Amino acid sequence: MRRFEEMAAEEFTEQVRAVLTGESPWLAKQRRAFRRIPSPPRCKLCAAPFAGLGGLVFRHAGFRRSSGNPALCTRCITDLRKRQLTGVEIPITLLFSDIRGSTAMGERMRPTDFHTFLDRFYRMASDSIVARDGIVDKVVGDEVIGLFFGGVTGPRHAAAAVAAAIDLTERARASSTSRVAIPVGTAIHTGEAFVGATGLGTTVDDFTALGDAVNITARLASAAAAGEVIVSVVTAEAAGMTTDQLERRTVAIRGRIEPIEVVVLPRPDKNVLPDEHHA
Repeated sequence: MRRFEEMAAEEFTEQVRAVLTGESPWLAKQRRAFRRIPSPPRCKLCAAPFAGLGGLVFRHAGFRRSSGNPALCTRCITDLRKRQLTGVEIPITLLFSDIRGSTAMGERMRPTDFHTFLDRFYRMASDSIVARDGIVDKVVGDEVIGLFFGGVTGPRHAAAAVAAAIDLTERARASSTSRVAIPVGTAIHTGEAFVGATGLGTTVDDFTALGDAVNITARLASAAAAGEVIVSVVTAEAAGMTTDQLERRTVAIRGRIEPIEVVVLPRPDKNVLPDEHHA
């Protein structure tokens, strides 16, 4: 009996991995069916509608927006928890973006004005991430974290993350508060991470990523100057970018022996940007 339970658990783990990597045939079939039912926005994983008559019907079936992450439905997250499996390790591209000098800005602004300033950044970053089929993992302080992986973004998740970062940077550059553009620094990195739901017991709190790739992206973001987008070479290669004319740097990562090689993106240029089209 114990061996049977172990085999069942392993089989379920592989099913979850196939879902999160976008390689599950039944999920692909379900997404096609759900997309015939109006209306968007939809769950990034299963494509269940959140709006319109379809959204009303689906909410009664348990496909409500997750309170932990409104880009996903509660059914997708709770299905993982039914078997006490919170997630699996899969390839993922992460986007970290934060405001440079936010502490000094907070000192100069009235609290309400600073809140409005941060809220504009949150909305701007979230729009850029969601528009490229990513999900917003966290909004913490002056930082926004986006996740891009096969199950929600498609196989071209690295290219999608780069496109989102460029869009976010351009939006921040064009936007201004008190005649000052929002000074964001952004980094993107691709690697293996534990992706799934987090929380205590049966409570679904969030859908997130954990692991070394997450830590690396956070460190790279801290090395990005205001207005810069830095992309790890691993991500640049996965995105199919042309990097011959781009600035290259090596960034030392605390706790790691080897530094990470990155490229620094200029203002958008058709000769260096990856193809945004992805499945």
